[in-house]
Amino acid sequence: MPAALLYTAALTTLSLVNLGGITAGSPKNSDKVFHFLAYCLLCLSWYLVFKYGYKWPQTKSLLVTGTVSISFGVLIEYLQGTLTETRQFDVLDIFANSAGVILTLLVLAINNKTKYKKI
Repeated sequence: MPAALLYTAALTTLSLVNLGGITAGSPKNSDKVFHFLAYCLLCLSWYLVFKYGYKWPQTKSLLVTGTVSISFGVLIEYLQGTLTETRQFDVLDIFANSAGVILTLLVLAINNKTKYKKI
């Protein structure tokens, strides 16, 4: 669990601090790829905590991980729009975050189903 907590803290910090134009000069909406990948990793890290750390059943692990990860992404976007002067709320970021979570959940669900079919 410490790795998932550390990753979540780092993601929160990076989402709310001024990054000083790090993405300046990047193609428009290229940050969506980073959002997508960041939330894939967020989802995977918490899934591993719930499934293997707490030994929750597959379905519960997937549902809780998905709900919490998507809710976290929406909350972070809201905080960017209300707490910071250098960041802004962007609904496309929410879509990218959610797409990363959903793809990760699908891969985990398919991978789990495939494991049991082989046995």
